[in-house]
Amino acid sequence: TPRCHRGRGEETDTAGPQTSSISTENEYVQPKKNPREDVSQIDQIQDEDNEDNRREPAAAAESEASPGDATSNYPSIWTKEQYHQFKDKNEWLFAKNGMLGCTLCHNVKDLGVMSSRGVNIAANWAEGKICSFGQRREIQLTSLRKKINEHKNSLKDILMNINATSQEFAFETTARVFRTAYYVAKSNKPFTDFESLIDLQEANSMNLGRVLHSKTVCVDIVDHVASQMKNEILKKIIKNKSKITILADESTTVGNKSTLIVFLKASVDGAMEPIAFPLELVELDSLNLIGFCSDGASVMLGVKSGVRKLLKDDFPSIVLWHCLNHRLELAVDQALDKTGGTKDFHAFLDSLYALYSQSPKNTRELSECAHNLHITLRRIGKVFTVRWVASSWRAVSAVWQSYPALAQHFREASEDHSRDSKERAKFSGLLSKLCSVSFVKSLALMVDILTELKNLSEILQSRKTTIPKAHEMMTIYVQRIESLCDYPGKHTVEAVQSEQKMIFKGEQLRVGKSPIIDSVHRKEAYNSLINQMAVLNPDSWVQDNPHYGEEEVKGFCDVLSINDKEAHIGFIEYKASGGRSIPDKWKKLFTAVNTLSASNADCERGFSTMNNILTEYRGRLTTVNASNLLLISSVGPPCKKWDPLPYVKTWLGKGRRAAHATSGMARNDPTEDDYFSPLWDML
Repeated sequence: TPRCHRGRGEETDTAGPQTSSISTENEYVQPKKNPREDVSQIDQIQDEDNEDNRREPAAAAESEASPGDATSNYPSIWTKEQYHQFKDKNEWLFAKNGMLGCTLCHNVKDLGVMSSRGVNIAANWAEGKICSFGQRREIQLTSLRKKINEHKNSLKDILMNINATSQEFAFETTARVFRTAYYVAKSNKPFTDFESLIDLQEANSMNLGRVLHSKTVCVDIVDHVASQMKNEILKKIIKNKSKITILADESTTVGNKSTLIVFLKASVDGAMEPIAFPLELVELDSLNLIGFCSDGASVMLGVKSGVRKLLKDDFPSIVLWHCLNHRLELAVDQALDKTGGTKDFHAFLDSLYALYSQSPKNTRELSECAHNLHITLRRIGKVFTVRWVASSWRAVSAVWQSYPALAQHFREASEDHSRDSKERAKFSGLLSKLCSVSFVKSLALMVDILTELKNLSEILQSRKTTIPKAHEMMTIYVQRIESLCDYPGKHTVEAVQSEQKMIFKGEQLRVGKSPIIDSVHRKEAYNSLINQMAVLNPDSWVQDNPHYGEEEVKGFCDVLSINDKEAHIGFIEYKASGGRSIPDKWKKLFTAVNTLSASNADCERGFSTMNNILTEYRGRLTTVNASNLLLISSVGPPCKKWDPLPYVKTWLGKGRRAAHATSGMARNDPTEDDYFSPLWDML
C-alpha cells in the first residue's frame, strides 16, 4: 500500500517498522533495534525491510504466555485486556481480522482538494491492514506499539496542520468571491455582472474555487455582508447609548414607485463625530431619540396626523426640525411671489428651456452660433422648480454666459426664410425681449442673488454643518443679500454700465416694456431652540453675569435628555477656559447638539444613489436587496480597504459552503452564440 511522503516516491512495506500513516518529511527514519535481539533476528528484520509489501504477514508463533484467541478481531499476540488498554488510550483504534486500523483515516480516506498540497491518507491504516512483524512475541508487541505511537503523533501534528491549511485555503478562496460580490454592490453593478467578473478572474489564473459563482449566491453574499454591517453598527449604538436623530424623506424611483428613505444620524461609538447612514428603524430608547428632520410636507410635519404628531406622542421631548434647505426653497418661492417682475422673467426663461430641450435642430443651430463666437455653451434648464436653488443658479448663469450666442441665433432664425412666418415672428419677439434693458438688469440681479443663495444652500447641505453653524451662516448671507441694494454685485454693475452704453456683450440694447425685478427686505424669526444654542458660542456670553446661560443649559439638557448636573459643571469649566477647551462633562452636550441635523440632504444623496441602483433595467429589485445595496454603496469602505475575512468566517459559521467545497452543484458555463466562432481562432 502507498505511503504518504512530501516530495518522495511511494514506498511499500506493510510489515516493516517504518510504516507510518502520514508523513510529510523527506528523510527516512530507521527504527531503533531491541538490544536483546540476536543477530539472526536483525538479519530477519533487514530482509523484511527490502521485501515487497505484497508479501503476506507471517503468522505469529505462540509463546509461553497466554496469547489471545486467534479467531478474535484484535491481533492474536494481544490479550483481551491489552486490546482494551490500547483502545482506551487511542479512541481512533479499531481491529479487524487480527489487524489494526484508524477510524479517522477510514472515515476521511481522501482529502479531496488538499491531496494536491502533498498530503495523503495512508491506505494501510485506513483499510485496517496494520499487523506485527518478527518471530518472537516481544518483538511483535514492540512493533505494534511503535506503529501505534508513530500514527498517534502523525494524527496530532499533521492532521492539525491539514485542518489549519484547509481553513486558510477556504478563507482565501472564499474571500476572493466575497470581494467580487462586494465590488458589485459598492459600484452599483447589476448582479448579473458577478458571473462575468468570476469568469474574468479565472481567465487571469485566479483560483476562486468551484462553487459560489452564481448571481443568486451574489445576492446572498451581499445580504449577509449588509446584515452584519447593520448589526455591528446597531450593537455599538445601543452599547454606547448614543443619541439618535432620524432623517426621512419621500421620493419616486425611476420606475415611478413611491419610496420612503430613512437615515439615522448618531455618534456610533459615543466619541466620534455624528454620522448619517441608511438603516432600518429598530425599537429605540426614548432617551436616545432626540431629533427628527424632514421636509415640510404635511405627511411628515403635520400637526394633526403627521409623523411629527406620532413621534411627539411617543417621545415628548423630541426636537422636530424642518430641513433648512427646504426652508430656503420655500423662502425663495415666497420672495418671488412678493417681488414684482419675477413672473415675466420666469416665463421667458421657461420659454428658452422649452425651445431648446424639445428641438434638436434649434440646439444644433445654437451650438454652431456658440462655436462661431468661441463661447462655451452651457445647458439651459428650468428655474425655480422643485429642485434646489443651485439648479436655478446654473440655468440663469447659462443664459448670462450664452447671451451673445442666443442673440445671434434668434436673429438668424428670425431672418431664415425656410421657416414659416409664425416661427420667424416668434424668434423676432424673443430677440426683442432678450435685448431689452429691463431683462438684462433683471438677469444680472438674479445671477447675483442666486449666487449667494447657491453658496448658502451648499453650506447647509454639508454633512459637517450643525444647527448653530447653519444659524450663523444664514444670518451672514441674509446680510449679504440685503447689502446688494446698497452695494450691487458685479453682474448688476456690468448691467448698469451696459445700460449707459446701450450695448451688452456686443448686442444693441433697447428700452423694453417688461417690468424690472424689485428687491425686498425680509427677515425670519428663529425659534427658541436657536436661542438656547446661543450659549454654546463664547462670543454671545455676557461677561458681567457669572450665571449667564445656566438656565438655558438646563432647559437644553431637558430637551436632549442629558444629565443637567454634569452639563452645568462642564459649562462652568467651559466658560472658565474662555471657550478654548471643551471639558469631558460638556462634550456630551456638544455631541448631542451635533447629532441634531440641520438638513436632510443625506436623504437626497440617498435618493441619487438609489436611482443609480433602481434603474429602468433593475426595476424588480426587492426592497431588502435595494436597502442592502444602498447601505454598502453609501457607507461601505472602498474595496481596497474592506476586509472580507470577518464576513467569510460568519458565513462559514452558518454552515454555508466555502468556495472550494467539493460538494454542491457548480455553475454551468453559459451557452454562447458560436456564430462568430470561425473568427475566434484567428483573433
